[in-house]
Amino acid sequence: MQSLYLFSLLLLFYMGCAVKTPPLEQRQVKIVTLKNMLLNLGSSVDVYEAYDLAKSSVNYSYFLAQKYRAIDSPWLQNTLVNLGLKERGLCHEWAEDLLRFLAKKHYRSFTFHTVGANIGYLNEHNAISVSLKNRGITNSILLDAWRNSGDLYFIKIEKDKKYKWSERVRLYGILPPRGGKRGF
Repeated sequence: MQSLYLFSLLLLFYMGCAVKTPPLEQRQVKIVTLKNMLLNLGSSVDVYEAYDLAKSSVNYSYFLAQKYRAIDSPWLQNTLVNLGLKERGLCHEWAEDLLRFLAKKHYRSFTFHTVGANIGYLNEHNAISVSLKNRGITNSILLDAWRNSGDLYFIKIEKDKKYKWSERVRLYGILPPRGGKRGF
């Protein structure tokens, strides 16, 4: 009984630890860094699209944090969602929502991929990655909004030390099957 009481107090404490959107200057540094990484994917990348994708990814991740009423600990967020105390905020939901938003922009320079790590295990993790148009995930940039509770984590996918990523089946109709007329 005492452990249930302590757990309830802990949940209430963490529910008050909502993620706060950082100042504009801090967000701008992330946007420029991601834009430069996108430009480094290849010479065919449109500069405007790289900036728009970077800005949209960073800002929409913060928007999702507010929408989900995310807390600082993504694992505790998962616990609260799984207990029914929060409606959304699991890693696959962050990935789906970010992908839905970005796919509507129909970038000509980029292809989006749904990626997963530890697929089929309790510690499964999902995110998205972006590559040059019609390229695979090998030389892509991971976009993980869940890992830092809305503070978009991005890195060249092969340099992520925490997870070994693989491409997933096309996600929930957001992306057309490979070889479809519309490539994202």
